[in-house]
Amino acid sequence: MSTPASSSGMSSLKAQDVLPALRQMMKNLEPNIRASGSMDAAEDLMLHLEERDPSFHRYEFVKLIRSNIEESLGPLMDEEIEKYARSGQAYDTGQDTVVQTMVAHLVNSPAYSNLTQQLMVETKSAVDNLTREFQEEQEAQQALESRVEGPGFRRAPSFGYLSQSSDNDSCGSSLNNSDFMFPNQKEFEQIGEKMDQRQPVETRIEAIEQLGRIPPTEVLSSDNWSQLKKGLMDALGDANEQLADKSLKLHARMFSSSQHSMNREVYTSLVEHLNMQFTYKGQKGDLKTGLDVTSPSACRLLRRFRLMNEFMCVVPSYWIRCPDKFLEEVIDSTLYLLHTHPTKALGGAEPLTPVHYLAMLDKKAGWFKKWMHGNYSRTVVLRMLKEKYRALIDNAVKKSLEFCESRKQPHSLLDEVTSALQRESISTDSQLPNVGEGKRTTYAGPELEYIYFIHSLCMLGRMLLYSKGRAFFPIKVKDKEVKVTDLLVSFVQLLSLPNQSTRPYTGLDAASLVADVLKMIAGCEAALVECLCKDAVVSVLLEPVKARLMPTKGKKAAGEATLLHIADILSCLASSQTGRRMLLYGEAGNKAGKPNRNISTAAHTIVEFATRALSSTLPSEESSPSYEVVGAYVFVCRQLYSTCEGLSVMHSYKLHACIAEAWRMASHEADIATTPLPAVEGDQTDSRRVLLWEESLIDNLLNFAATPKGLLLLQQTGHINECVDYMYARYAKKLQVSKHEKFGYGVMVTQVAATAPGMVALQSTGFIKALVNELWTQLECGRDDVRVIRPTPIPVDPIDRTAHKSFTAVLNLLSSFPAVYEALAEQKLQNAESYTFRDMPNDMGGLIERLILVDTPAKMHALFNYEQSHTFGLRVLSVMCSCLDTFLLLETQYKVQESLLGCQAENVKEESNELIIDALSVERNHVLVRTYLIGGPSERKLPPRVLLEDGRDPYPFPLFSSFPIPKSYPTTMAGRSAMKQDSELSRYLSQTKTAEKNQAWLDGCRKAFCKVLTSKPDLAKANEDWKELTVLVDMLEKVVQGQIKVQEETIFPKVDYKVMARDRRDVHGSDKGLKSQSLSAVQQLGVQLTIRYGTHLNLVKNSKDTKEQLSHLLKQVRFFLRQQQRNIDCQLRLLQGEYVGHDWFTSTLFLMMMGKSERCWNFLLKFSTLLSSGYLWMPRLHASAHLPVPLTVSGIHPVYYCSAHYVELILQAEVPAVASAFRMSGYTPSQICQHWLRQCFWNYLDWLEICHYLCTCIVLGVDYQVYTCVAILRHLTHDILQHTQNQDLQVFLKEQPIPGFRVGEHLEFMQQLEERYRQTVQPDMRNLAKP
Repeated sequence: MSTPASSSGMSSLKAQDVLPALRQMMKNLEPNIRASGSMDAAEDLMLHLEERDPSFHRYEFVKLIRSNIEESLGPLMDEEIEKYARSGQAYDTGQDTVVQTMVAHLVNSPAYSNLTQQLMVETKSAVDNLTREFQEEQEAQQALESRVEGPGFRRAPSFGYLSQSSDNDSCGSSLNNSDFMFPNQKEFEQIGEKMDQRQPVETRIEAIEQLGRIPPTEVLSSDNWSQLKKGLMDALGDANEQLADKSLKLHARMFSSSQHSMNREVYTSLVEHLNMQFTYKGQKGDLKTGLDVTSPSACRLLRRFRLMNEFMCVVPSYWIRCPDKFLEEVIDSTLYLLHTHPTKALGGAEPLTPVHYLAMLDKKAGWFKKWMHGNYSRTVVLRMLKEKYRALIDNAVKKSLEFCESRKQPHSLLDEVTSALQRESISTDSQLPNVGEGKRTTYAGPELEYIYFIHSLCMLGRMLLYSKGRAFFPIKVKDKEVKVTDLLVSFVQLLSLPNQSTRPYTGLDAASLVADVLKMIAGCEAALVECLCKDAVVSVLLEPVKARLMPTKGKKAAGEATLLHIADILSCLASSQTGRRMLLYGEAGNKAGKPNRNISTAAHTIVEFATRALSSTLPSEESSPSYEVVGAYVFVCRQLYSTCEGLSVMHSYKLHACIAEAWRMASHEADIATTPLPAVEGDQTDSRRVLLWEESLIDNLLNFAATPKGLLLLQQTGHINECVDYMYARYAKKLQVSKHEKFGYGVMVTQVAATAPGMVALQSTGFIKALVNELWTQLECGRDDVRVIRPTPIPVDPIDRTAHKSFTAVLNLLSSFPAVYEALAEQKLQNAESYTFRDMPNDMGGLIERLILVDTPAKMHALFNYEQSHTFGLRVLSVMCSCLDTFLLLETQYKVQESLLGCQAENVKEESNELIIDALSVERNHVLVRTYLIGGPSERKLPPRVLLEDGRDPYPFPLFSSFPIPKSYPTTMAGRSAMKQDSELSRYLSQTKTAEKNQAWLDGCRKAFCKVLTSKPDLAKANEDWKELTVLVDMLEKVVQGQIKVQEETIFPKVDYKVMARDRRDVHGSDKGLKSQSLSAVQQLGVQLTIRYGTHLNLVKNSKDTKEQLSHLLKQVRFFLRQQQRNIDCQLRLLQGEYVGHDWFTSTLFLMMMGKSERCWNFLLKFSTLLSSGYLWMPRLHASAHLPVPLTVSGIHPVYYCSAHYVELILQAEVPAVASAFRMSGYTPSQICQHWLRQCFWNYLDWLEICHYLCTCIVLGVDYQVYTCVAILRHLTHDILQHTQNQDLQVFLKEQPIPGFRVGEHLEFMQQLEERYRQTVQPDMRNLAKP
């Protein structure tokens, strides 16, 4: 590097330039240096000057250094940059690394060394000059002061060029200090002697002023601190206002010290002085005469308390950095003062205590809140209160109870007190007597009592949040033990005080304060359980509500404000699971964890009030509650019915119908209110109120869609379209569901999309179109509002992060077959010859055409990102095809497999005709194998979607372009024995006669089946057939024959075989007539899949006869069920005609019975009368005449609104982690369970477990359908939590089988669920007519 260039730049740095620049900077820094207080603080200030001083870069000294750096090192920087540019080095290692390298070269250069050396020399020379100037000025100053003040004082350097102004003095101008003094020990003794209270006032004031000029650290470190402390305390209590004021200001100045020891000494001195005021100098006012804050004595005392309170509020922010002794002494001295109680004069009034004065300045005990916030200080506070100062808490409880008892009688004093306290309280000016207009000057006795109560209420409320605080109870007051419940009951009773105010929050009124404390307790789970989850507390809380339901003659009902406070508290309770169970089941039910159907629980009172208020059927003695009050209680109900257990308790009140009717009336009223009318005062306010009421009602009605059964109730109101339209408007704005809901509308959208009417509503509102457009924009267009700084990186993952959310949303919408059928049935694809880049799909059919079935050059060329977009579509197709009914629909309607095979055939090498292995061919291969093979986790092998790490053979799975698939994909199946041939069950069945099949026989059969099921099944030899299935089939036939005789099990009418035989001889019902009919394309393809699966399992032969038998069986079933169906005039495509999916239950029975169609038909005829047929056999209740018309028209199957509903209910109680994972993922357990149950767990469980599942539900009870789903989700807990974290839970549950699940291994858990929930689940499943 060239030295001359760098040395020539140093010529401008001279001492004559540095000296004035340095002087100017030091002069500007004078206020900061003076405020630092010590040499260490001043040094720290200078070291971090650039960070703290916003004018740092405007100082001439800084500018001088910067100009020399640029002049000396600028050319070297340019050389380094050009060097990197010429070398052509890439910045792969990152920009920061390159900058660090260049800076290292500059710092190690000779130019940098020369610059720093010369800068140090010139700056040191300038400092020497400043020091000489200062010494000369200091000698002259000392000579002048020696004549005025005498010998003995030695002053710290005051920097003669600094301003002598004292405006920035923290003690105020009254101390008149221009600089610091550093006296010796003798001088401290002289100051202490001058501060003696026997000295004249002028001398004492002069001593305090001299002490104010000394740094606080010097004062504390002196040997005379105890003498000085006594003098300061005497000065604080002196009658001379000027002297007391000087001492108080000196205390305030000392608090600014950064040394904790100084703060501790000054604070304890101040507290000790205040304690002496109440202990030795008589009363400081009484409750009878009140307090005039303009009196000199009260003014001085309040100013001292204010200084103490300010330190109490500030010290928690830093005392964790101080020794434990500091914390303990501060807390100990404070609590000692507050527990001090002046002696009451004989026959005199109650004296004022330190708590009264502190409460006047800090009514809501903000200091105590901060002291209790951290465990570090909270532990010490509670320990000292328990060991030394328990009387402080006892007195707070006593005063609170006395206040509550005195306020039980209705009078207007409380209103007068609270309205007076709404005005500004004590002045915050330095001189309290100089109050302005509207400031308080006097406090009456009742006002002081009320302030004391507020302070005690806030302290006790904060203590109840913590277990050690609650351990203080019970507290003995007037020979009576007061428990936490007793105290809270007294507080709650204040809510129902008569109040003239109509607003809920008036600041310092008792009801608002109590409500705030109760809501604070409700927000803490532990405190909620111990404090509020008590029948006594909740009962008193609801008394005003019960009074509105059953008014007492001559007793005035609670006002609007009271009802709103109660609703707020109930809402906080209902926002947590513990509080919600308390409202639903009461204290006993909440503790036991079992539902308690007690009609007197809080939930019943709340929902009754809400329904009667909505329908205007409340007693007419009182005026009807306002919209605000009714809306608040409906919102509490909403928090309950938005959960499965809450809806189960409340659904009998038909709240959904009441809300729907109220919304219709409000909507009509809003239409009238918004019509232009002559301007009348109040019309605009009323119109706004009605509009808000209408929006609140539709919002509450929408939240019924949070649960499966609630969605059915919402559909029955006829307003699902309006609710979904409202939801879409809020969903598009990304608004929160409610103030207590942490997540958005994702779960609700998924719940709605699980049903056919929900999908229709989503389509009609434009939700589907908006989602498809957004997805297309993310895949093909990109966002227009994103500034492009660098080219977009090529996506590495199959689903790019930007499109992952849309991918999940599409899967949630297409997860349910009824919804898919409504969206795609009879919808033809455009298949245009050409597409422009502006052609954007607007529905799910367009999405399938443009992203999934990309089988023409026109579709390929119309995609900007062909590979990424087509991969996205194939992933969506793979998840959709995991639902067998959805796959059958797509295949029969769009020939999906044919399209994929054609694409594979075109993707070949020209020279060898071998299929090319790329990302798309691998994806297609996976989908083709998935849709061709049927089987559980051990019955089929799916190829991976990624290449293996083996470089020689990265994809050892054969690709194909025609069916059948290669033999390497199907696994080799060996027949397995379901149980021992000579098992207890087989012996039990063989020893039973037909006439003995009664309830006792059924119970014995259940025991035998459970015993065999829980024992480990023996695996047979490799060539063993499924002979043991005969035992299961025999058991099912005999159990069904026995259940027919049980009245509780037969809920459908019994078929008359003679009539059935006669019907079968007609054109349609005869064998000849059935043969002439044809199955739907979906059913025909389902037959092929069934035979293929049965052949793979060695259950049936893949012959024409087998297919004909299964087809004939399905025709018989179709004809049989058609006779029990209604002709429905409905817009739902799902209900227009016969069952649109495949009958997987019948196919399963056909395979279980080894292809014996006649045996299967006879079984189905008997089974069709049982309750279990309605839940296991999906076509059984399709458009069924056995269901009420509203249920039939809804298109929602009982498996969804009943079975899946109770799966969610039990899952929340038994496996809450899984329930929370579903909620966070935006997916619902009801959707995946409906998916599993529709296809009898095909592709998810091995064949043996499918048989066990059906046998369990038929033999042990249909409610085991619910328990099985819960057991499976519990079995998958680890995987569910993991995939929730990976944000692919929907994909995992839909695509992956359920490995390792054995019905027998989880039977014990399911039996426990039966014991706890059968009384709730089974009656609801039986009551199909009234869900």
